[in-house]
Amino acid sequence: MSSHEPHGHADAWHHHTLAEGIPQHEHAATVNTTNTFVVLLVIFGFTAVFILVTVLYFNVTVRQVQEARVETIGGAQLYNVMKSQMETDLSTFGVVDPATKTVRIPVDRAIDRVVKRYQQR
Repeated sequence: MSSHEPHGHADAWHHHTLAEGIPQHEHAATVNTTNTFVVLLVIFGFTAVFILVTVLYFNVTVRQVQEARVETIGGAQLYNVMKSQMETDLSTFGVVDPATKTVRIPVDRAIDRVVKRYQQR
């Protein structure tokens, strides 16, 4: 255990002058536990309501975005156009590059030609 030796009088900081006025009363000498508890409940209540509103807003927003993605048909229309163009390219004759004289033939004809070529070997 420590011990403190006597050390004389307190310094000037500990003494108050009359110019400072009358000392104030002690602050928070008694705590009103009821008010403290009510304030704590109000803080927790506001926090819970804020969290609940945030979660609900997030759920509604996510649902709207998902519905918009599922219900749009813009991508499907583009896909159908591209698919139709590819099927046409695979089933018809056409010129691919006139400079190199590259042509396109239907895929079933191309398969037959490849099979014939391999049968001749």
